[in-house]
Amino acid sequence: MSNLLRYRVGLVGLLAFGLTKPALSQDEPQKPQAESPSSTAESPDVKGYQQQESDDVALPLKPLVPRSAAITARNEALSWYMTGRLLDSTHRNEPRKALNAFRKAVKLDPEAVEIYRELVPLELQHENLEAAVRYASKAVQLDPDDVEILQLLARQAAISGQLPEAIKHLEQAIKSPRILKTSPEYVGLNKSLGLLYAVTGQKESAADCYEILFDAIKDPEKYGLDSRAKKSLLADPTSTYERIGQILLDGDRLKPALEAFELAGTTRQGAGNLAYNRARVLLLSDKPEEALAELQKYFDAQRTSKGRDAYRLLAEILEKLNKSDELIGRLETLAENDAQNVALQYYLAERLTDVNELERARKIYDTMLQSGGDASGYAGLARVLRKMQKSDDLLDALGRGMARGEEAIASLESEVKALAEDKALVAMLIESGRTRAKAGELKLDEAILLAKLAAALKEADASEEFFQLALSLPPSPNRPKIATQIEFADTMARLRKYRVAAEAYHEILESGQLTEKGRAWTYFSLTQVLTRDNQIDKALEAITKAIQLDDDNYEFRLFESGIYTHARRWDEALLKLEQVMTDFPDVPEVITRAQFSLSNVYVQKGEMRKGEEILEKVLEMDPESSQANNDLGYLWAEQGKNLERAEKMIRKALQAEPENPAYLDSLGWVLFKLDRIEEAIPPLEQATQNSFGGDATLWDHLGDVLLKAMQTEKAIEAWQTALEHSEEENSPDVELMERIREKLKQHGAQSRPKPAEKGSP
Repeated sequence: MSNLLRYRVGLVGLLAFGLTKPALSQDEPQKPQAESPSSTAESPDVKGYQQQESDDVALPLKPLVPRSAAITARNEALSWYMTGRLLDSTHRNEPRKALNAFRKAVKLDPEAVEIYRELVPLELQHENLEAAVRYASKAVQLDPDDVEILQLLARQAAISGQLPEAIKHLEQAIKSPRILKTSPEYVGLNKSLGLLYAVTGQKESAADCYEILFDAIKDPEKYGLDSRAKKSLLADPTSTYERIGQILLDGDRLKPALEAFELAGTTRQGAGNLAYNRARVLLLSDKPEEALAELQKYFDAQRTSKGRDAYRLLAEILEKLNKSDELIGRLETLAENDAQNVALQYYLAERLTDVNELERARKIYDTMLQSGGDASGYAGLARVLRKMQKSDDLLDALGRGMARGEEAIASLESEVKALAEDKALVAMLIESGRTRAKAGELKLDEAILLAKLAAALKEADASEEFFQLALSLPPSPNRPKIATQIEFADTMARLRKYRVAAEAYHEILESGQLTEKGRAWTYFSLTQVLTRDNQIDKALEAITKAIQLDDDNYEFRLFESGIYTHARRWDEALLKLEQVMTDFPDVPEVITRAQFSLSNVYVQKGEMRKGEEILEKVLEMDPESSQANNDLGYLWAEQGKNLERAEKMIRKALQAEPENPAYLDSLGWVLFKLDRIEEAIPPLEQATQNSFGGDATLWDHLGDVLLKAMQTEKAIEAWQTALEHSEEENSPDVELMERIREKLKQHGAQSRPKPAEKGSP
């Protein structure tokens, strides 16, 4: 449709509803002037509308039946919709106004799917991903067969790492009656869905999809694929056929997999890999001897394209033949004849490390890294040095590896995680780092590493010490200062050094290096630490700034209500929760979370029945809600009522989340109330083990149950632990602490003395 024709269609639509012109250059539509007695149709002074002087005067129509509020809203929505279309199509330099117009339209008529189809791409264009996904989800509710919107949702979910959600959307799209099973669109959907299945380990489903893709490549006319479409699918024939073969092989489709590998082998690039791929098929066909002979052809050609996978395949074949003891010898022979093959040399070093041939393995790593071998070798070298307990050399190797960039850092992650389990070695590394710092020899990446290791051991002071050292050193291309500042602030928040974290977030905000959204999220992080530090007024200031920067982010709005709840300002919390539900009526997650928060506020406020009523309404809408079943069951258990029903509800919640410590605590507590003491102990013990935060209430409940079971000493231990956890909290439950102290006093026990703080005599 031409711009002129589109404008005429829009203008006719607007005039049909009594509007004189679209608001092309305003954020708000022009409101009709209020009628006065002198401007009615009966008045001789009425001006009306004439395009030319000779035209009859067009007078405003006065409907016999006044429009309803719903019709008026729809009409106004249509005007904003058409305004948005005009701004988006004829005024390319005004996409923001078009976006605002569509937003107004959808608020007025949230059931019009056409508005969402225009709005979602604009939200994405402006990088408003959360809003785009929210509107797209609503569009799919209105039209479950909208393939384009479903694909958009799948793409955004995949980008966000929510692969199960992406798969769900593509599965819905591929079942749409608008998709013909002999169409190019069907082939494309199978390709995308098959890839996601493969990534998430759903091998059979991935193979199903890729069989369709393979069939389409072999018989493009069957699926209506023209030459351009087929060329697009086979942009790189070698990798495409190999990927198809791999996925079919993983799904035990051996015959079509071999066919795909053979097609890959017809290209010059793929010919060298054919022996390797044939060996894999032969092994899965239970022909290990033939597989070994075929794989040897790959080795004889000194191919390197398959990297370590070729040597892993050799290990599998030898294991199948009960000849695993030959592996290192065969690898050494290959390595002697191919000294520059990095993957081979590293794989040999790994196997030597496995059998504690540490000096030989270290020599290989040192040689390859000195000659420019890829940075993943630092992870192997670090493993060797860790096993050798050489802290100075280990710190040097880890630092050099981290300095090589993101790829090397990623390869080091598993080794650093293993290292964090060895507290004695970490202590040695920290002392080595302090010695280097005093001599002015500590490097940036070494300081960052030591800060992380100290944090992993919950050594907050040491972590802060090395982060501060890192910030005092010159930044590197791989590690700009802002990245270190962010990691420092987040780590201090996690270690409960809230004042230090708040100061770090302030410095980040003052750096001038953040985008608008980055500033919004940093204010949100600042809000969280200020809240936990009970700086309520400052927390409210910070969350207000976050909301001003991103007023469409419901996460900020929900947390704002949580600040008031934390401060026990119940009425203000309730107002904020009601407001967020009003502002996000079409976002189920917001409504659900707000309802649970409302219930919690009423309960804490002492209005128990109101809290129960909200949960009862949630269960009417969603009887399977695990949180609602647990929360209501726990409230009843606390009051000693409806106990049998409460037990059933809590068990239902646990079926959905069997490891949830809160649900386990609820079960133990309701069993205690039912006087089933022996049954109550195991879930409460499991709850205390599963709780990351060491919730004092869980330990208090366990103490009460153990006392009833005549296990007084264990009960005292549980109460003492509960008291310790309470004292660690920034906003402890004072009443709970007093109750625990009274219990300890009644049984002739005291709370454990606090450990002396650093610097105490």
